[in-house]
Amino acid sequence: MNKLSLFFLLLFLNTNLFSKQSITLATGEWAPYTSQNDPKGRIAQIIVSEAFLLENIHVKYKYFPWDKALKIVKEFQVDVTMPWYKTNERKENFYYSKQAVIRSRIVFFHLKSLDFKWENYNDLKQYSIGASSGYKSTTLLKEKKLNISLTSTEVQNYKNMLNKKIDITASSILVGYDIINKTFSKEQRSLFTHDQKPIFPETGAHLLISKKHPRAKELINTFDEGLKKLIKSGRYEQIIKNFMTRK
Repeated sequence: MNKLSLFFLLLFLNTNLFSKQSITLATGEWAPYTSQNDPKGRIAQIIVSEAFLLENIHVKYKYFPWDKALKIVKEFQVDVTMPWYKTNERKENFYYSKQAVIRSRIVFFHLKSLDFKWENYNDLKQYSIGASSGYKSTTLLKEKKLNISLTSTEVQNYKNMLNKKIDITASSILVGYDIINKTFSKEQRSLFTHDQKPIFPETGAHLLISKKHPRAKELINTFDEGLKKLIKSGRYEQIIKNFMTRK
């Protein structure tokens, strides 16, 4: 082998050794955590991208309705998806990251004009509830056999609430107010509020990968390692703080 051939061989090996891998992640519209349309509404995406990047993996995002995102990852048409809460049904088909990508409190939003109170799920039977397909809270409310009106987006739930088509809807506190602030006028925004009682205990939303994926355990472990580094460095906390203090 001459020197020129050896040079190009070494260049090829070095390029491949240090080049980033690439994976595709399916997600949906859930600002401020994930968003196709709002560059400032991607807290979870920034966290996941930077965690994987610490392990030399680049993430490409594709956006779908939530139930479709879960389905195509389950069938290994796309590598991973996030952020998802743990359910027994999902555990059968997916591996979860050990560490949650984000944590949030899910509560009921309603108009201030509604005298809304609840202590148990029987109390909710008198209300019309807006819910979105593919959400853990929706699954729970269905199991309780409550009066649910399904929509494909959370935004539509808030529009329906303002128009008195539904009484309440469940959202993460950050997500709910993000929708309200982006969707309605100042006068309309002042009509909304939220109940303090969480629907279920505060929990984390995770990265998921199908058990059918040939590299499932490897990618989950890689993400967990990258996220651990991100948290330890203080960068994770800074990402959250940057959103909370944005103008």
